[in-house]
Amino acid sequence: MKAVLFDFAGTIFSDRALRDTHLLQLRFVAESAAVDATDDELRAAYRKGMSVAYPAIANAAWYSHRALFGRAFAETAVALGSSIDDDVVQEAVDRQYRATIEEARIRPDAIATIDVLRAEAIHVQIVSNIDDEQLQPMIDRFGLRDRLDAVTSSEEAGSCKPDPAIYRYALAKAGCAPGEALFVGDSLQHDVQGPAAVGMRTALLTPDAKPATGDVRPDHVINALAEVPHLVGVTL
Repeated sequence: MKAVLFDFAGTIFSDRALRDTHLLQLRFVAESAAVDATDDELRAAYRKGMSVAYPAIANAAWYSHRALFGRAFAETAVALGSSIDDDVVQEAVDRQYRATIEEARIRPDAIATIDVLRAEAIHVQIVSNIDDEQLQPMIDRFGLRDRLDAVTSSEEAGSCKPDPAIYRYALAKAGCAPGEALFVGDSLQHDVQGPAAVGMRTALLTPDAKPATGDVRPDHVINALAEVPHLVGVTL
């Protein structure tokens, strides 16, 4: 293998670990909508809101995640029996982005894994659907800027996983053919099905793994990023 491409949220850092942090944004939405709700009710309303927002926005080859989360917050208020205006929607997204940038914690084996791969002249790249306004500060905060060969956002590529264009864009940066790259991530749809469709090998990281419909099978299933070097023939 000449390249390893990593998903970001749920892979390089745990997005599930931010569950309580992101609850604060749901409380802000409820307060702005003048609704009293328990934490469980807020989470249920957000799930319902995202179930409306995702098919309305994420069926496009590219979409802004600010737009996706904004629509989800607006629909959360509707699910709570109220509404919020666009200023509140944008403030809720701003708060969520700030919370993620400030509170996310890189996985403990991420840097060592990246350094081992780079030491063996393997191209290492982040490929993420996160908007640049969130992704780029997190790359710096995690100390990854000088450790990576490249960073590709869906915003830069003009394509969101699992649209094939983003993988081809990232492969062009890596300078390798699809069969020479391994994609590592936590989403069966975005990080397995999408890369496999363009000819890449795949590894599913299980701690934050997202479900998917259909028969989606990764080439490898791993429990930690530290297992990645072995998959590409690097001996620690």
